[in-house]
Amino acid sequence: MPNIMIVVSGTGGHVYPGIALAQELKQAGFEPVFIVNNNVNAVSVKIVKYSGFKYELLNFSAPSRKISPELFLFPFLFLKSFVLSVRLINKISPKVVVGMGAYLSFPVLLAAKFKNIPSLIHEQNSFPGLANRILSKIVDKVAVSFIESSKFFKKSKRVFTSNPVRKDIFNISRAEACKKLNLNNGIFTVFVFGGSLGALKLNNIMFDIADKLYDKYHDRIQFIHIVGSKDFFNINEKYKKIKYKKYVAEYMNDIGNAYACSDILVCRAGAGTVKEVEMYGLPAIFIPYPYATDNHQYFNAKSIEKEGFLEIMEEKNMTEKAITAFIEKHINNPIDNERKISPEIYPQEKLAQEVLKLIR
Repeated sequence: MPNIMIVVSGTGGHVYPGIALAQELKQAGFEPVFIVNNNVNAVSVKIVKYSGFKYELLNFSAPSRKISPELFLFPFLFLKSFVLSVRLINKISPKVVVGMGAYLSFPVLLAAKFKNIPSLIHEQNSFPGLANRILSKIVDKVAVSFIESSKFFKKSKRVFTSNPVRKDIFNISRAEACKKLNLNNGIFTVFVFGGSLGALKLNNIMFDIADKLYDKYHDRIQFIHIVGSKDFFNINEKYKKIKYKKYVAEYMNDIGNAYACSDILVCRAGAGTVKEVEMYGLPAIFIPYPYATDNHQYFNAKSIEKEGFLEIMEEKNMTEKAITAFIEKHINNPIDNERKISPEIYPQEKLAQEVLKLIR
């Protein structure tokens, strides 16, 4: 099968859309090959390994913004990464090269331009990162997830595809998912997660809220809490003292079961999460990661806040009282025990079509 190269980096928010795209391309008769940052312990490497797709490792990251030895070495590191990227392209012979954001895309897409191979970047956030703003000048096509980011890219190149989501997180019945997680199908369920690495402040405040709501509502409420690797031991030990139904995990590859069980979410606002929540139509409090580049998580959430069932709460303003009030406002909502969300068309189908249009 002819190859298509997909460059991913960072956390799950960058990688899962690439995997969703890869699955579509595989069905169309192409062999996706991932380029991943060569930190073997990185979340991105683990996710790509788990997906079963082929991958190659490459080392490149953003330059330091402070005067340092690393800053002076950056031109040499970039040149080395560019040369290695050319070698990878020669080895893989892709029909198209796709960059899913982050700085790792930079040397690879520049090498694709050098080798006269068509290329596309996908901008996941409503406020584009610097790497994609620069790369948009040299690639053939720019796909965007949010209409708000369109103004940053040349009209003749851009196309709106939305953000790819994993198909396996949809079309799951609530009853089936609750059974898998050993939860009660008929109980109001709060789903909490702070991203693949976790979020210390969010985890602690949400456990305190859960503890008090269990005490107040007993077996009328249950929590799903994906804690992340850094805080899992401490938070899990606290939850063990609660006798009511709950599901606590460090990480979930099958996060679709958590969505299918849930009635309300408290979560970060990565581009993938925002699109998943939007497609599920669940009430949610978005708590944007405060150190995200250009505060892009805030703008991601802002783009769909107008839909009415969502609220944005910046971490500096996060309080038990406000989150508890939001949860209790919805706790008496009717529960659809037979709910199953199944979108008519997925964003990755649109994105795959744009990728395949570039094949010469």
